[in-house]
Amino acid sequence: MKSKVMKSAIISMAFLMLSTGVLYLFVSTQEIADASQEFKENAGKPQEFESGAFIETAFFAAVGAAYIPIGLWATITRHTSKVPYVLAIGGSLALIGLYVLSRTVDIPFVGQQNDIGFIDILSKVLQSGIIAVSAYIIISIRREKKASLLA
Repeated sequence: MKSKVMKSAIISMAFLMLSTGVLYLFVSTQEIADASQEFKENAGKPQEFESGAFIETAFFAAVGAAYIPIGLWATITRHTSKVPYVLAIGGSLALIGLYVLSRTVDIPFVGQQNDIGFIDILSKVLQSGIIAVSAYIIISIRREKKASLLA
């Protein structure tokens, strides 16, 4: 793919994926720091193990860890495979859906969340960008393959 627009789209997609991955990893480290501080403050007092916080922290870390290699994979394969772009769209749609669900329904282990912060909005904007740019790249790949078949 020699188009400057396609190269820019691929670079943009990689930037969005890496940024989202770093953001989720940052959130998971913040969750760990908060839990550590809470543990220190409650030292010696009986407390319940909060599995929801652990699950949430592990989830954020896993999501962050997944976004980064998929972004790198998309950059390396460029226009030879639609798979990383399809995964990026599916994963981002699932995370946006889960976010909306967590604000509207009482989810086991986590409960119903009622906080909406800057990082929440930023991550959803980045994920929406990932969806849009990935869709553009997939459509461009299809057009290029169709054009090469007709030529």
